[in-house]
Parts: sequence; structure tokens; C-alpha cells
Amino acid sequence: MTDAAGALREWLLDGPAQQRHGREHGAVAGTLAPDGRAAYVYGEITGYYLHWLASPHLPPDPRRRPAAHAAAAWVERRYTTGPLPPTRIHLHDDAARDWRNDAQFFFDLAMLVGGLTAATRAALLDPPERTLHALLTALAGFVDHDGTLRPLRTEPGATPPPPRWSTRSGPFLTKAAARILDAAALVPLPPPLALACARHLTRHRPDPARAFDHPLHPTLYFLEGHLASPGADRAAATAVLTRLLAQADPAGTLPESLDTATVRRSDVMAQALRLGLLLHRHEPGLDRTAAALAARVRADGAIPFDPAARPRQLNVWSAMFAEQALSWHQAHTRHRAHDAGPPPHTTPGDLV
Repeated sequence: MTDAAGALREWLLDGPAQQRHGREHGAVAGTLAPDGRAAYVYGEITGYYLHWLASPHLPPDPRRRPAAHAAAAWVERRYTTGPLPPTRIHLHDDAARDWRNDAQFFFDLAMLVGGLTAATRAALLDPPERTLHALLTALAGFVDHDGTLRPLRTEPGATPPPPRWSTRSGPFLTKAAARILDAAALVPLPPPLALACARHLTRHRPDPARAFDHPLHPTLYFLEGHLASPGADRAAATAVLTRLLAQADPAGTLPESLDTATVRRSDVMAQALRLGLLLHRHEPGLDRTAAALAARVRADGAIPFDPAARPRQLNVWSAMFAEQALSWHQAHTRHRAHDAGPPPHTTPGDLV
């Protein structure tokens, strides 16, 4: 697993995930073909990348700072002048029409805020106040007339988005709300946005009986945001996670949802492993999930979204989640082996 985490780290720092040339220099891809060809760059994933670069567990590396500067410069170019860019910026003319580009998503912009905030705190960036102000101003436009958070905004006359978890408001926005409130340490938040985010955190609480109301991916997002919030109920979050982990197969892989049980996503496995470690769960199932996740990492450090899917896609956010999960698991395993004082220091705020 040490080799898998290290390979993921090298691929993220020196591979094809971050664009190094052209108009989108500094942006980070969402998915790539098996040959490393990026299909699109994505604001949300660029935010994750900035957050990952700031991870306290990463060893000192001279590549981290320039990578953060390139990503932040791209965000400034794309999000502070003119209209907001498309949700997914496709890099090739043969790209199929993408329904996501008919809307702007609250979650995506919040992840950019979170990434810039984390990278600033890690001293990888000077405070990007202009960029944060532009993003927070845009996010304030997602607060509805009743003070609730809207998950997306569409242009007048645009085709309505399909009914998916990401197009409906729900607990998963807790992660976005927590990231926005965290930025208040750097810049003032628009008051209606701050109030709506704070209310969202208190409105949604972990409920084991409703653990499967949504697919595992957004439910794990919810737990990540909840644990990073003031007054988090760790016992209830643990109970929800326990129900999710019970769906693991003998190899340690997890289903996308109860309705799509044959889809075993790498990002879901990594999310569950990270949360299990944060909540100090020490059980064989987590070790099996760690081993299964490590086994998915290619020799070059890339990881597929789902090895069984065709066409196979290499997935950048899965790589970040997996690198963090496997690095944390390695540290916790060493700790258990030597019984050396308190467990390794990891916090919900560190989660990419």
C-alpha cells in the first residue's frame, strides 16, 4: 500500500492530471482515457487539487507550490472576469454535448473556495482575496428567497437538468456549506450566504435509518461536511458509516448504491476508508477496502473510476481521495503495530 500511495502521489504531481500548456494551463482534469488523454478540465476538481496539495500528510516537495500557483492562476483567469466558465470545459472538439454545462453548481464553486482556503492556510498561496470575493459573490446568488441553498442555477430557457442527487438540494451540500464557512477566516462572507450555510449545517443531521436515501457518494460527502462542522455528532455519523460499510463485499469494495450494486467505484471506497479512519474504526473490513483500493492503482499511479466499466476511465478525484486514504491507512497501521501513543493526527478539515 505504501507503493500505491506513493505512485498516486507521483501521478498527481507529475502526470497528466494538471494541464501544463495552453489556455487551460493550471486547470485539473476530471477524467482521462487510459492513455492519459484528458477529456475535460473541471473547476470542482481543481478545487480538490488545491486542497490535496495542502494536505498535512504530504511530504515536503518543491512541486507542490508551483502546482498550487498554476491552479490558483487558472481559477483567477476563469472565475473573476466575464461570465462563469462551463461546469466542464471540454478540451476536444469531438466532445458530446454535456447537460452539466447548462447549469452552474453550488457545490463546484464551493470546492474552489475550499481549495483556495486550504492552500492559503498551508502557505502555498498568498491570500487570493480577489478570487475568493468573486466566487463568494457568485455563490450568494444560489441563496433562495427563503434562505435555503439552491444546488444549481440554469440560464433562462435552458433545458431542465435531469433529476439526480446532484441537481436537488440535500444533505450532500453540507460539505459545500462547511467549506464556505471555513473561508470566513480569510475574507468576509456575504451575510445571506453565511446564514444559509449555517442553517444548512443544522438542518441536516446523521440518521442511520436514512443512510440509503441517496447513493453512497453523496452520503459520504454529507458525513465529510458534517464532521467538519461545529457540534458534529460523531456517534451518529459512525452509525451511518457502519451501515454503509456493511454493504462491502468480501474483497472490501463498496456499491455505488443499493440500486446499482454492481458498480464499485474507487472514489466511494476511498471516501469510506478515510471516514473510517477519522472515526477511529479499526476493523478487518477497512483493511480489506484499503487492500482492494491499492490493488486498483496502476503501475504509473493512475486509478480507474471502476475497473469493470467500459470504456475504462482514469479518474482524478478518485486518485486524490485514494492517495489520502491509503496514506492515512498506512500511518494508522504503523500506529496499531507499535501501539505508539495517540493515533495519527487527521482532521475532517484535511479531507479533500
